Amino acid sequence: ASLAIAVLAGSLLIVAYGENPLEVYSSILDASMGSADGIGYVLAIATPLIFAALAVAVCFKGGLFNIGVEGQYLVAMVTAAWAELSLGFLPGPILVVAVLIAAMLGGMIWAAVPGILKVKTGAHEVVTTIMMNGIAVSLVAWAINFPLKFTEAPEGQNVDLRTDQFPDEGLVGDFGQYFGVTPGAHLSWLFFLAIAAAILVWFLIRRTRLGYEARAVGSSPGSAKAGGVSIGATQLRLFLISGALAGLVGMQQILADRGHLPQNYVVALGFTGIAVAFLGQNNPIGIIFAAILWGVLSRGEVALQIQSEVPREFIIILQGILILSVVITYQIAKRRLAARQLQRAGVAGELDDSAGPDDDAGPRGPEITGREAFEATEGSGT
Repeated sequence: ASLAIAVLAGSLLIVAYGENPLEVYSSILDASMGSADGIGYVLAIATPLIFAALAVAVCFKGGLFNIGVEGQYLVAMVTAAWAELSLGFLPGPILVVAVLIAAMLGGMIWAAVPGILKVKTGAHEVVTTIMMNGIAVSLVAWAINFPLKFTEAPEGQNVDLRTDQFPDEGLVGDFGQYFGVTPGAHLSWLFFLAIAAAILVWFLIRRTRLGYEARAVGSSPGSAKAGGVSIGATQLRLFLISGALAGLVGMQQILADRGHLPQNYVVALGFTGIAVAFLGQNNPIGIIFAAILWGVLSRGEVALQIQSEVPREFIIILQGILILSVVITYQIAKRRLAARQLQRAGVAGELDDSAGPDDDAGPRGPEITGREAFEATEGSGT
């Protein structure tokens, strides 16, 4: 329903601009899904967005809004670049694993600062993470100007600021070639790592004690505290997990696309991850499909500029409409479901009262446990 609303609203905009909606949407789908190359580009675009959205969703489940994914992945690229250039003596597979671990540690360290400030001083994480983003930008600039500065440049020539080229053994392999995808798409094995991360986050949130405590804290901190949950410890753990996921966001561009850390690195992936997380309703599995859909729209920008007169800004408008429609329709459906389950619980209570404490012969309505009531009202605003 949300997608239909967004497509309809977009169609009205296209008609108002004087173009045919069928032709515009067909060109977007053809550019993104009509060939192996198109699919490869879409999945490559989706890879860092999955990591970024998961980082946002993990904190959001605990009632935290981590705006600092942007800065966390920038710092992680610095620590990963340092590992690449310092640990080149390691065998290829071990080097790649060491670099990924270094990236996750960099993201965790940067996320730990606002997490500790939140727990110890009550400083709001939105303010502290935004400030940390600005510091991270300057930290990257300092790193590629001084300790990690390019040392192999030809003498007397001006080159872009960057690090030295990473060893070939430390780069992530391209698997798109096995399916006829052009190497320019840079479809790497990191896509499968992103899928695995989404599955692990789903398991963490839905099947572990920490996940249950996180959802309890996010739904009602007072009730969680009364139930024996350590709110501060839970929030700090969520920040660390979020930082580790954020640390993997930039690996696609430095280990698959570039092979070094450049000055003109891709920015705003962390902020885009917020939009993708909302689009997937903070569900790890939904985030995978939301990131792929975002990749389809991003790839469609190229088709719009080539095959129609519709400006590329239409894609940005369509993304905004899509997020709004998803959030609104999902919340309406969730609140209706919560109200229905609470009504069932009320009916069950009335039937229990009418049967009496010692009367087991009468009909009994469907019972609802405390956990089911929590699941029904979680995040619904009830």
